[in-house]
Amino acid sequence: MEVTRTLNEAPEKKSDEPVPALPPLGILAGLCDQSLKNLSAYGRYDRIPAGTEIIREGAMQDRFYVVVAGQLAVSSRTGGKDVPLSTAKAGECLGEVSLLEPGPASATVRVVEEATLWSMDIGDLRAYLSMHAGGAGALLMGMASCLSQRLRQANKLIGKHHVAPVETLPEGRERAITASNTPMQLGFFDRLTKSMGRPKKIHISTKIKM
Repeated sequence: MEVTRTLNEAPEKKSDEPVPALPPLGILAGLCDQSLKNLSAYGRYDRIPAGTEIIREGAMQDRFYVVVAGQLAVSSRTGGKDVPLSTAKAGECLGEVSLLEPGPASATVRVVEEATLWSMDIGDLRAYLSMHAGGAGALLMGMASCLSQRLRQANKLIGKHHVAPVETLPEGRERAITASNTPMQLGFFDRLTKSMGRPKKIHISTKIKM
């Protein structure tokens, strides 16, 4: 039986272990080496064992995570089942929306392979922004780019599954019947004439034989 741990129960990193560098990928791709070193000092590193739940769907979330190493699974609860959404590997980030606007998490994130994560909260971000304008600009541009890509993907999905709404009129109003929106109804004689291919005179006797 798999045991699910929480981040708070994860063992702390030993002080004699080397501090891993933040990867210059994804949101952090625009930061130089010095800016990455500066930024790492404003967050914290955690080495997380497999099975640990980092983020729980519906729970308040206010941290931004960068995957330094390892792999995480992202899923959402739908119809009473956990539906896999994606995986996060080294260089990818999680929780950038919650960092800027804390709120309930929209998905659950669990560690699949032992992972090293770096994270920061809004207080850490504000401190970094106030002290490192250059790196802060690159970081915010990276976040904006990531959010724009996700918004574009969401718009594509919405467009792909969009169903045109049925046109309705306000209550009490009726559509005017005009020649342009009313289909022409062919009468019996019109249909008979059309089936003959060309106009012909049709004679119908009204005499009644006794």
